[in-house]
Amino acid sequence: MQFALGFVAAVAVLSLFAFARIRRWRGRRGAFAFSPATAAGRRWPFRRLFARLDTSPAQEQVLVDEAAALRQELSSLRSEWLSVREELAVLLAEPSLEPSRIEAIFAARDARLGELRRRFAQAATRFHAMLDDAQRKALASMVREGHVLAPAHGHRRC
Repeated sequence: MQFALGFVAAVAVLSLFAFARIRRWRGRRGAFAFSPATAAGRRWPFRRLFARLDTSPAQEQVLVDEAAALRQELSSLRSEWLSVREELAVLLAEPSLEPSRIEAIFAARDARLGELRRRFAQAATRFHAMLDDAQRKALASMVREGHVLAPAHGHRRC
């Protein structure tokens, strides 16, 4: 009984310390919060790319806006794929399974995926048009070597 009481007390004290550290950390963030809704949060993944390309604020804004639009479309596509999982589970639960029914499920989403590819191509074209020749060459070099966003995330290659 004493062991259980001591264990509960230790867990409670450790939980309080953890809670206090989390609250203190959140309080210190203040204006430096990097949520996707803030301008700093939308620019954060691209900070090294912007520094290496020496981009202007207008160029940065184009990339950030296009990335936000693509992120929005990807999130809507993800919700569609969750419904695909449910439809596939229903098909797998049936006693007989026809390949044409599975193909029909995926064919319905292929158009949406094609739309996303076209949107990505338009975004890349718009960003490419904003870069000057030296920036284009630097970006091509980074893509060729695999170092586009890698230093920002601690990986050697992307």
